Amino acid sequence: MPLLMCDLDDTLVVRPPIFRAWAEAFLAERGRPDLLAWVVEQDGGGHRPREEFLAAVAAETGYDAPPDRFRREYDAQVADRYRTTPDTRQALASAREHGWSIAIVTNGPTAGQGRKVRAAGLGPLVDAVCISEEVGVRKPDPVIFETAAERAGSTLDGAWMVGDSLDADVAGAHAVGASAAWLPRAWDPLEHTSGARPELVSESFAEAVGAILASRPAPGRAPASG
Repeated sequence: MPLLMCDLDDTLVVRPPIFRAWAEAFLAERGRPDLLAWVVEQDGGGHRPREEFLAAVAAETGYDAPPDRFRREYDAQVADRYRTTPDTRQALASAREHGWSIAIVTNGPTAGQGRKVRAAGLGPLVDAVCISEEVGVRKPDPVIFETAAERAGSTLDGAWMVGDSLDADVAGAHAVGASAAWLPRAWDPLEHTSGARPELVSESFAEAVGAILASRPAPGRAPASG
């Protein structure tokens, strides 16, 4: 069975509306809804170091919880808001119907990323989940992709990776001989990377999966003749 590997954040689940919902709730509790735009800017699309971001938010809002507690609260509250869209769920179902094994390959802490997977209801829709902390390496290290293939009961021969990072997802996939579909985001423009070039560029996960399935006949089906 061919293998479809999927990034989690900003691929299977789009983070900005989730983060914004957390920020709105947090600021409402502190009577500072006027800081919403500032908090969103400070977050930097999730790419600013978390401790630095939370320290800035705590200082600006007067939130005096210990830093470790604030981080635990933040991680849990954001993770619990994770949801997938109907088109993403349908894309995963279609991949399975076409005979693909599916693995989530994500960088991050085991507890936090696992909580996101559960909150989004992704467990039953995939065959394996590989989280960098528990595997011991981060994307683009080949080991995490090799582990994903092994856990999914598949191989990397003919595999695809779908993700939003050119360095972690696209370059990582290419390092193990897999193809890559890239979901472009404002913080990772094509011209500002180490040179990784995806086989496919798509605006959404569902669009990427549709193109991947169309490029490869389902098992037992002959390609359409022209």
